[in-house]
Amino acid sequence: MSDFDSEDEFANELCKLIRKHPGLCYSIQLEDTHILRHIIFGNLADDVYRDVYTTYNNALFDSLRLLVRYEKSLKAWCEIIKLAEDREILDTLIMDYVYPIFLVTCDLPNVFKDQLVRGCVKLASVSTGDYSYLSDTRFNWFKEMKASCAYNPFGLQLIQIVDDDLYHGDDATHFRDIHGNCMHDISQTLVAGSTQTVSPYAGLFLKTYSKSFNLENELEIIDRHRRRIQRAYLLFGDYADSLSGASLES
Repeated sequence: MSDFDSEDEFANELCKLIRKHPGLCYSIQLEDTHILRHIIFGNLADDVYRDVYTTYNNALFDSLRLLVRYEKSLKAWCEIIKLAEDREILDTLIMDYVYPIFLVTCDLPNVFKDQLVRGCVKLASVSTGDYSYLSDTRFNWFKEMKASCAYNPFGLQLIQIVDDDLYHGDDATHFRDIHGNCMHDISQTLVAGSTQTVSPYAGLFLKTYSKSFNLENELEIIDRHRRRIQRAYLLFGDYADSLSGASLES
């Protein structure tokens, strides 16, 4: 039962909280986020290489900036929902305004990782005059990365980062699990847990319960993983420049 006498009263109370978001979000400062977009040197001899570099540099930077933007947004919402005294207001805020941003934020690490792997492979091949990876053919991109990029010292570092941090790392696995459960299975939300029946082996059935996501805990994971993504982006610039032969004196 709602505590409000009319829809207008409910909407007004909700709007009071929503209006706090822009100011709070703008004032939030995250550590180590002053990352500049890599400069694409205008004197690269190969137009195709420059085009591929530009495409993936922009995509990676945009994914990184979105991650920063949404982390700030979620931090602001985290403070605002603490002010909601009515349960219906609280649930509306979370499910209509916070949860959609949360899901997109959790997808960005995997988006960045896929863009990084494809970009590294395509740059490595195009730098040698091989344009076969520019086709629409499906590849095992990480396998191709290990084969194509290991001859470059920056590429070797990126292979290690992708493997250890952006794929097999606990935080990366956490984000993939959220995507898999929320999009394809049964998952908890920011306001409710989930119960499922599982069968570890024939004849045994167990009921499992997952608590609702804790936004503050999730923000700690997001912040931690963002720093790994930023390091990977910085290294991508060194990798691309080394393949092209570009130098800071250019």
